[in-house]
Amino acid sequence: MAMAITEPDAGSDVTSVRTTAKKNGDKYVINGNKMFITNGSIANFIVVFCLTNEAESSRHKRYSAIIVETNRKGFEAKTLKRKLGTRASDTAELRFVDMEVPQENLVGSVEEEGFLQLMGVFNRTRITVAAMGVGIAQGGLEKAIKYSKERKQFGSPIGSFQGIQFKLAEMATWIEAARNLYYKAGWMVDYGKIDPKITSMAKWYAGEIAVKVVDEVLQIHGGYGYLGEFGIERLYRDAKIVEIVEGTKEIEKMIIARELLGRL
Repeated sequence: MAMAITEPDAGSDVTSVRTTAKKNGDKYVINGNKMFITNGSIANFIVVFCLTNEAESSRHKRYSAIIVETNRKGFEAKTLKRKLGTRASDTAELRFVDMEVPQENLVGSVEEEGFLQLMGVFNRTRITVAAMGVGIAQGGLEKAIKYSKERKQFGSPIGSFQGIQFKLAEMATWIEAARNLYYKAGWMVDYGKIDPKITSMAKWYAGEIAVKVVDEVLQIHGGYGYLGEFGIERLYRDAKIVEIVEGTKEIEKMIIARELLGRL
Protein backbone atom coordinates (compact mmCIF):
# COMPACT_ATOMS: atom_id res chain seq x y z
CA MET A 1 0.00 0.00 0.00
CA ALA A 2 0.95 3.65 -0.12
CA MET A 3 -0.19 6.93 1.39
CA ALA A 4 -0.27 9.90 -0.97
CA ILE A 5 -0.05 13.30 0.72
CA THR A 6 2.79 15.44 -0.68
CA GLU A 7 2.33 17.28 -3.97
CA PRO A 8 4.70 19.21 -6.27
CA ASP A 9 3.60 22.47 -4.58
CA ALA A 10 2.48 21.17 -1.17
CA GLY A 11 4.92 19.62 1.28
CA SER A 12 5.16 20.73 4.90
CA ASP A 13 1.92 22.71 4.52
CA VAL A 14 -0.51 19.86 3.88
CA THR A 15 -3.43 22.32 3.79
CA SER A 16 -2.07 23.49 0.44
CA VAL A 17 -2.93 20.15 -1.18
CA ARG A 18 -4.88 20.70 -4.40
CA THR A 19 -5.72 17.15 -5.51
CA THR A 20 -9.51 17.15 -5.67
CA ALA A 21 -12.14 14.47 -5.11
CA LYS A 22 -15.52 15.66 -6.34
CA LYS A 23 -18.77 13.78 -5.91
CA ASN A 24 -20.53 12.58 -9.03
CA GLY A 25 -23.52 10.44 -8.15
CA ASP A 26 -22.31 7.60 -5.97
CA LYS A 27 -18.66 8.12 -6.95
CA TYR A 28 -15.72 10.44 -6.35
CA VAL A 29 -13.84 11.78 -9.36
CA ILE A 30 -10.19 12.42 -8.45
CA ASN A 31 -7.83 14.77 -10.28
CA GLY A 32 -4.36 15.91 -9.29
CA ASN A 33 -0.72 15.02 -8.76
CA LYS A 34 1.25 13.61 -5.85
CA MET A 35 5.03 13.61 -5.38
CA PHE A 36 7.60 11.57 -3.41
CA ILE A 37 5.14 8.77 -2.64
CA THR A 38 6.69 5.69 -1.02
CA ASN A 39 5.53 2.48 -2.75
CA GLY A 40 3.67 4.65 -5.26
CA SER A 41 4.48 2.58 -8.34
CA ILE A 42 4.12 -0.86 -6.72
CA ALA A 43 1.13 -0.41 -4.40
CA ASN A 44 -2.16 -2.23 -4.96
CA PHE A 45 -4.07 0.54 -3.21
CA ILE A 46 -3.27 4.05 -2.04
CA VAL A 47 -4.82 6.24 0.64
CA VAL A 48 -5.01 9.63 -1.07
CA PHE A 49 -5.30 12.91 0.86
CA CYS A 50 -7.78 14.96 -1.17
CA LEU A 51 -9.53 18.31 -1.17
CA THR A 52 -13.24 17.49 -0.91
CA ASN A 53 -14.80 20.74 0.32
CA GLU A 54 -12.91 23.84 -0.76
CA ALA A 55 -15.71 26.13 0.45
CA GLU A 56 -15.41 24.98 4.08
CA SER A 57 -14.39 27.94 6.27
CA SER A 58 -12.05 25.82 8.41
CA ARG A 59 -9.09 24.74 6.29
CA HIS A 60 -8.65 21.70 8.55
CA LYS A 61 -12.08 20.41 7.53
CA ARG A 62 -11.62 20.70 3.79
CA TYR A 63 -9.82 17.38 3.32
CA SER A 64 -10.59 13.68 3.24
CA ALA A 65 -8.70 10.42 2.92
CA ILE A 66 -9.93 8.22 0.08
CA ILE A 67 -8.78 4.70 -0.80
CA VAL A 68 -7.78 4.30 -4.44
CA GLU A 69 -7.17 0.96 -6.13
CA THR A 70 -4.31 1.43 -8.57
CA ASN A 71 -5.81 -0.79 -11.27
CA ARG A 72 -8.53 1.78 -11.92
CA LYS A 73 -8.61 3.84 -15.10
CA GLY A 74 -7.05 7.28 -14.76
CA PHE A 75 -4.16 6.33 -12.48
CA GLU A 76 -0.52 6.81 -13.53
CA ALA A 77 2.69 6.27 -11.55
CA LYS A 78 6.23 7.21 -12.48
CA THR A 79 9.16 5.88 -10.44
CA LEU A 80 11.58 8.59 -9.34
CA LYS A 81 15.21 7.76 -10.11
CA ARG A 82 18.65 8.98 -8.99
CA LYS A 83 17.74 9.54 -5.35
CA LEU A 84 20.51 10.51 -2.96
CA GLY A 85 19.67 7.63 -0.64
CA THR A 86 17.09 4.99 0.39
CA ARG A 87 17.31 3.64 -3.13
CA ALA A 88 15.85 0.28 -2.10
CA SER A 89 12.59 2.08 -1.34
CA ASP A 90 10.23 2.74 -4.24
CA THR A 91 9.43 6.44 -4.60
CA ALA A 92 7.03 7.72 -7.23
CA GLU A 93 5.18 10.63 -8.75
CA LEU A 94 1.46 9.95 -9.13
CA ARG A 95 -1.15 11.38 -11.45
CA PHE A 96 -4.92 11.07 -11.20
CA VAL A 97 -6.95 12.00 -14.27
CA ASP A 98 -10.74 11.78 -13.89
CA MET A 99 -10.22 8.66 -11.79
CA GLU A 100 -13.50 7.32 -10.41
CA VAL A 101 -13.82 5.49 -7.09
CA PRO A 102 -16.99 4.61 -5.14
CA GLN A 103 -17.99 6.85 -2.23
CA GLU A 104 -17.63 3.86 0.08
CA ASN A 105 -13.84 4.25 -0.38
CA LEU A 106 -13.93 7.30 1.91
CA VAL A 107 -11.97 6.64 5.09
CA GLY A 108 -14.10 7.55 8.11
CA SER A 109 -17.72 8.48 8.51
CA VAL A 110 -17.65 12.05 7.16
CA GLU A 111 -15.49 13.92 4.67
CA GLU A 112 -14.05 16.49 7.07
CA GLU A 113 -11.98 13.99 9.04
CA GLY A 114 -9.00 13.79 6.66
CA PHE A 115 -6.71 16.31 8.35
CA LEU A 116 -7.19 14.88 11.85
CA GLN A 117 -6.70 11.36 10.47
CA LEU A 118 -3.45 12.49 8.89
CA MET A 119 -2.15 14.01 12.12
CA GLY A 120 -3.03 10.78 13.91
CA VAL A 121 -0.97 8.84 11.38
CA PHE A 122 2.02 11.20 11.76
CA ASN A 123 1.96 10.78 15.55
CA ARG A 124 2.78 7.12 14.92
CA THR A 125 4.85 7.02 11.74
CA ARG A 126 7.27 9.66 13.00
CA ILE A 127 8.28 7.18 15.69
CA THR A 128 9.15 4.57 13.07
CA VAL A 129 11.24 7.16 11.21
CA ALA A 130 13.03 7.92 14.48
CA ALA A 131 13.78 4.21 14.79
CA MET A 132 15.18 4.28 11.27
CA GLY A 133 17.54 7.12 12.24
CA VAL A 134 18.74 5.29 15.32
CA GLY A 135 19.28 2.12 13.30
CA ILE A 136 21.42 3.95 10.75
CA ALA A 137 23.46 5.54 13.53
CA GLN A 138 23.87 2.23 15.38
CA GLY A 139 25.02 0.49 12.21
CA GLY A 140 27.58 3.20 11.67
CA LEU A 141 28.85 3.00 15.24
CA GLU A 142 29.35 -0.75 14.97
CA LYS A 143 31.38 -0.28 11.80
CA ALA A 144 33.46 2.40 13.52
CA ILE A 145 34.18 0.17 16.53
CA LYS A 146 35.24 -2.72 14.33
CA TYR A 147 37.45 -0.52 12.17
CA SER A 148 39.03 1.15 15.21
CA LYS A 149 40.18 -2.23 16.47
CA GLU A 150 41.58 -3.38 13.12
CA ARG A 151 43.10 -0.26 11.58
CA LYS A 152 46.64 0.48 12.75
CA GLN A 153 48.53 3.73 12.55
CA PHE A 154 51.81 4.65 14.22
CA GLY A 155 52.12 1.01 15.26
CA SER A 156 48.85 0.81 17.23
CA PRO A 157 45.12 0.30 16.56
CA ILE A 158 43.53 3.70 16.08
CA GLY A 159 41.09 2.77 18.83
CA SER A 160 43.94 3.18 21.32
CA PHE A 161 44.08 6.91 20.56
CA GLN A 162 42.12 9.20 22.86
CA GLY A 163 40.76 11.23 19.94
CA ILE A 164 39.04 8.13 18.49
CA GLN A 165 37.91 6.92 21.91
CA PHE A 166 36.17 10.22 22.60
CA LYS A 167 34.39 10.06 19.24
CA LEU A 168 33.12 6.52 19.96
CA ALA A 169 32.02 7.46 23.48
CA GLU A 170 30.13 10.49 22.24
CA MET A 171 28.44 8.60 19.42
CA ALA A 172 27.33 5.78 21.71
CA THR A 173 25.85 8.31 24.14
CA TRP A 174 24.01 10.25 21.43
CA ILE A 175 22.53 7.03 20.05
CA GLU A 176 21.41 5.80 23.46
CA ALA A 177 19.69 9.12 24.15
CA ALA A 178 17.92 9.04 20.77
CA ARG A 179 16.89 5.41 21.28
CA ASN A 180 15.39 6.05 24.69
CA LEU A 181 13.53 9.09 23.42
CA TYR A 182 11.78 7.18 20.65
CA TYR A 183 11.19 4.24 23.02
CA LYS A 184 9.33 6.68 25.29
CA ALA A 185 7.29 8.00 22.37
CA GLY A 186 6.43 4.45 21.32
CA TRP A 187 5.53 3.42 24.87
CA MET A 188 3.19 6.39 25.17
CA VAL A 189 1.40 5.50 21.92
CA ASP A 190 1.07 1.88 23.07
CA TYR A 191 -0.73 3.11 26.19
CA GLY A 192 -2.91 5.60 24.36
CA LYS A 193 -1.03 8.68 25.53
CA ILE A 194 -0.50 10.58 22.30
CA ASP A 195 1.95 13.46 22.81
CA PRO A 196 2.94 15.25 19.58
CA LYS A 197 5.70 17.04 21.48
CA ILE A 198 7.50 13.84 22.50
CA THR A 199 6.95 12.24 19.10
CA SER A 200 8.40 15.28 17.34
CA MET A 201 11.35 15.40 19.74
CA ALA A 202 12.12 11.76 19.02
CA LYS A 203 11.89 12.15 15.25
CA TRP A 204 13.88 15.39 15.04
CA TYR A 205 16.63 14.24 17.42
CA ALA A 206 17.03 10.81 15.82
CA GLY A 207 17.48 12.40 12.40
CA GLU A 208 20.04 14.86 13.66
CA ILE A 209 21.96 12.10 15.45
CA ALA A 210 21.90 9.84 12.39
CA VAL A 211 23.49 12.56 10.25
CA LYS A 212 25.96 13.56 12.97
CA VAL A 213 27.06 10.02 13.82
CA VAL A 214 27.54 8.80 10.27
CA ASP A 215 29.61 11.90 9.51
CA GLU A 216 31.92 10.94 12.37
CA VAL A 217 31.97 7.30 11.28
CA LEU A 218 33.12 8.31 7.82
CA GLN A 219 35.77 10.55 9.35
CA ILE A 220 37.13 7.67 11.42
CA HIS A 221 37.39 5.50 8.30
CA GLY A 222 39.16 8.23 6.37
CA GLY A 223 39.58 7.52 2.68
CA TYR A 224 38.18 4.00 3.04
CA GLY A 225 34.92 5.45 4.30
CA TYR A 226 34.63 7.33 1.04
CA LEU A 227 34.59 4.07 -0.93
CA GLY A 228 31.45 2.09 -1.62
CA GLU A 229 32.96 -1.20 -0.49
CA PHE A 230 32.79 -0.25 3.20
CA GLY A 231 29.09 0.62 3.09
CA ILE A 232 29.50 3.90 4.93
CA GLU A 233 28.75 6.11 1.95
CA ARG A 234 25.35 4.41 1.78
CA LEU A 235 24.68 5.14 5.46
CA TYR A 236 25.81 8.70 4.80
CA ARG A 237 23.29 9.06 1.97
CA ASP A 238 20.47 7.28 3.78
CA ALA A 239 20.76 9.29 7.00
CA LYS A 240 19.63 12.60 5.53
CA ILE A 241 16.13 11.47 4.62
CA VAL A 242 15.32 11.04 8.32
CA GLU A 243 15.49 14.82 8.66
CA ILE A 244 13.00 15.27 5.81
CA VAL A 245 10.43 12.49 5.56
CA GLU A 246 7.22 12.53 7.67
CA GLY A 247 7.80 16.17 8.53
CA THR A 248 11.05 18.11 8.24
CA LYS A 249 13.13 18.83 11.32
CA GLU A 250 11.95 22.44 11.12
CA ILE A 251 8.31 21.31 11.28
CA GLU A 252 9.12 19.06 14.26
CA LYS A 253 10.65 22.02 16.10
CA MET A 254 7.58 24.13 15.33
CA ILE A 255 5.34 21.42 16.81
CA ILE A 256 7.49 21.17 19.94
CA ALA A 257 7.45 24.94 20.44
CA ARG A 258 3.69 25.14 19.84
CA GLU A 259 3.06 22.41 22.42
CA LEU A 260 5.27 24.24 24.93
CA LEU A 261 3.84 27.70 24.34
CA GLY A 262 0.27 26.95 23.34
CA ARG A 263 -1.50 29.16 20.82
CA LEU A 264 -0.09 32.70 21.03
